[in-house]
Amino acid sequence: LLTSEVVINAQKDTTDLQMKMLGTSMTMLSHTSGGSPLYIELQNTGREPIKDFQYVDVYLHDPINGWSLFPYKNTTANGYWTKIIITDGDHLTEKIYPNQWDPDEIINISVSYSTITPDYFKIVTGNGVTNF
Repeated sequence: LLTSEVVINAQKDTTDLQMKMLGTSMTMLSHTSGGSPLYIELQNTGREPIKDFQYVDVYLHDPINGWSLFPYKNTTANGYWTKIIITDGDHLTEKIYPNQWDPDEIINISVSYSTITPDYFKIVTGNGVTNF
């Protein structure tokens, strides 16, 4: 009985994660090029809110060095990405669930780097979804 309960709970957790993955989607609206910091504007086009920014990673690709990881940190220091602002679809400051990137909202982020010349970037959410 205990074994079947463990299996059922594991199956439920797997299903929940798969549903969140299916509901997670983002679209890049714009980005800058030509130097650090890199600014990226993204819209949450899925149905899942993204709350835990510490689990979202940005990867920058350099033609010589390959991929570099830039984790979230609430700072503009080199080697990290940070949230600048989250706005609604009309570019007005968010009013519902502050500091949470809800469906249809737009997030502006900056990625600070040095010693590389990125030619490509990828953003990966905490549940493993990437669109770039």
